[in-house]
Amino acid sequence: MAEPGGDELASAAARGDLAQLARCLQERDGNVDARNRFGRTALQVMKLGNPEIARRLLLKGADPNLRDSTGFAVIHDAARAGFLDTLQTLLEFKADVNIEDNEGNLPLHLAAQEGHARVVEFLVRSTATRVQHRNRRGHTACDLARLYKRAAVVQLLEPGASGAEAAGVN
Repeated sequence: MAEPGGDELASAAARGDLAQLARCLQERDGNVDARNRFGRTALQVMKLGNPEIARRLLLKGADPNLRDSTGFAVIHDAARAGFLDTLQTLLEFKADVNIEDNEGNLPLHLAAQEGHARVVEFLVRSTATRVQHRNRRGHTACDLARLYKRAAVVQLLEPGASGAEAAGVN
């Protein structure tokens, strides 16, 4: 069931409509984490390639660590889709880089699986990411990169690799 204002706010965020989002945020001093009729918040459905949408919602108090029914937080979506700028914005507002989805995957696992080398490198070098974390199937992010033939990502994550050494992975 939709919460008051949830549909309008989520719709503006999903479209990446900054003007409408600003109006919604200004008109309502209520719950920025209100859920739409699909049970998702504006931050969860926002246009990922627009970090300004995330910034405005987070400045109004949106919770970057709310998870949906699959255990996904918006940081999982940003990592999986390769939106480094949005991911950086989320981390600036204290998103949990080690939050697990229902399968035990961290955002790093999803970025590695999809082959987003820039995101993987950022997560490994710039944060407290648990690089050797194993998901429920026992896979590390490096295992997934190997499985999906993401050679550039494997080079970043493989123990003994120059990127892994610089990041303190060994």
